[in-house]
Amino acid sequence: MLRYLSKLLSKSATDAPPVSSERASTDRESSQGSGRREPPTELDWSCVNYLPLPPSPPTWEVDGRDEFHREYNDPELRPVFQAGFKGQHTKVSKLAAGLSAEQRQGAVGEVIAKAYRKLIVQRMKSNQLMAAAKQSIEMFELVPDSVQEVDKRRFNRILDRMNKAGKAHRFTHVQATAPSSVPPFTITGNSNWTLVDERKLTKSQQPDPAFDIIAVNRSGTWLLDRSGKSRVRPTGKCVLRRADRSGSIIAEKSLEHDVYRIGSGTPGSNIAIMDTLGVLYVYDTALNLLVETDLREDPRVVDHFRTVDTDYWGEFRSQVRAVDATPRGDRYVFTIADEAWCCDFSGRTVWGVVTPLKQGWERVVRRTSSFGASHEVEKALRLFGLTLPVKPADIKHRYRRLAIAHHPDRNPDDPTATERMKSVNKAFELLTGVDPTTLEFGESDKTYFARTEPDQIVEVASIRLEITITGDTPQDWVYAASFAAADGGVYLATYSGKVIHLSPEGSPLAVYDVGTCPSEIADAGRYAYFLTSTRLYVIENREKLAAFLDVFRQGRLIVSQGGFGLLSSKRLQWFSADGNVLGELTTRDPIRAIYAADGGAIVQTRQQQVRVHGLDI
Repeated sequence: MLRYLSKLLSKSATDAPPVSSERASTDRESSQGSGRREPPTELDWSCVNYLPLPPSPPTWEVDGRDEFHREYNDPELRPVFQAGFKGQHTKVSKLAAGLSAEQRQGAVGEVIAKAYRKLIVQRMKSNQLMAAAKQSIEMFELVPDSVQEVDKRRFNRILDRMNKAGKAHRFTHVQATAPSSVPPFTITGNSNWTLVDERKLTKSQQPDPAFDIIAVNRSGTWLLDRSGKSRVRPTGKCVLRRADRSGSIIAEKSLEHDVYRIGSGTPGSNIAIMDTLGVLYVYDTALNLLVETDLREDPRVVDHFRTVDTDYWGEFRSQVRAVDATPRGDRYVFTIADEAWCCDFSGRTVWGVVTPLKQGWERVVRRTSSFGASHEVEKALRLFGLTLPVKPADIKHRYRRLAIAHHPDRNPDDPTATERMKSVNKAFELLTGVDPTTLEFGESDKTYFARTEPDQIVEVASIRLEITITGDTPQDWVYAASFAAADGGVYLATYSGKVIHLSPEGSPLAVYDVGTCPSEIADAGRYAYFLTSTRLYVIENREKLAAFLDVFRQGRLIVSQGGFGLLSSKRLQWFSADGNVLGELTTRDPIRAIYAADGGAIVQTRQQQVRVHGLDI
């Protein structure tokens, strides 16, 4: 109902796109009946190579979510979770005392431990050391499996402060591993790597902690300070930095816009950024601005919202899921719902495509079947305070005023409001033939979606039952896009898990079905890589699966000349180009920088650095 009211009260152009009584063509290549100046071409991959790959399991099947739901649905444990989600830490500690040791295991134990950590730190800041020590002991006894070494060290620091202040107590120190006893860098697994030149960085050499690695490609590293608080450039909303393969900073720029979507152009050098306002920027490695265009005002986007019903799922920036810039520096791509558009840097369309509808759906132009006799139409005109001749715009204007005045949500204490609103809706349908909940009519078509077949057919005792699951969406939205390295083509990945490789002209070359939409796609020529939340696929020569790895929570993808890696906060795994494990490096502290060096690679944390001999990135 809130969505309906927001549409009712809105007076933007996108709230009044046109509708026609004709059915829309299912082939959106033709502009006839589509209402679009430049309609996208519907992808037809029936004649290209289709590769169904081992499906990638969705995240919730491997992240323990089922176990969490079992715990959350327990009536005794649910209040603990709810209090933890609300930050009611004292309540969590009180509820935890009433649970058995078995009940304090698993996810609920982590919630309890987190609440105690918050309480202990609060007591320390307010110098309530005795209370902090007591709560530490309670935490150790209630949730021992969730206690970390840092919790033990914190407890020992509390006792040291109490002893220094001369406060009497009966607590004793607990055994805790000192941070310095954990080596800064460790090679694990079988590899030919060696660690050399390990040293502590001086303050001037330390990586700026404000920057995060957002992409590593064959020519260097992109770093981003989203807070705009870096040491060198404290102004602006954020700071973008480019380092070459040896780690030298070659460019840095303070940006006056924020960063919402990023397309790193993994095989190349340019980077595409869309901010929260919908403006797309493309920068080269010297951080020269190559493109600045407002996608909200882009005619292809305006046409989309004017003629296609996709506003049922989020606002504009939620529908633009991916942006990227070509390595050659002459094109960019953006997606909007189930469409993808490739443009040259002047904004001219190179190609536009739309994914096929899901099975059991078709594109139609919706118009109600309501009609009435002439006296009923005259009665509707009187209700609207109009007489013939009348303009459609006048009908819509009066409908808005009447709906605002009589809608039940605006008249909660009036029992007659619902009936009055029904009368207004019926009158609107009689005068326009348009579904009044859409408020959409004009000079051309508006494309909606209708079911053409049920999800399931069941026959019971000679009775045919057709089952249609409501709430499904008809379109397969494009959630990722990345330019290819070799041919200037593009990879598009859809929500259903299909990865479509398009030629530079926008024609499908191959379709890979992995079951879950990849979060990252990289093409390095001979090999292409698709990283989902749970698996990494290595495709050789675009026609065969060379390797696939289970990689749940194992980091982001790095592609180089000699192979690829997975980089997480404290671990770097490296593989040959065809997916064989070459080595793994773990760190005590988060990795802040990684770059090539003679005979290997340099890895930096905030205060430490090491050369990994044999790691060829």
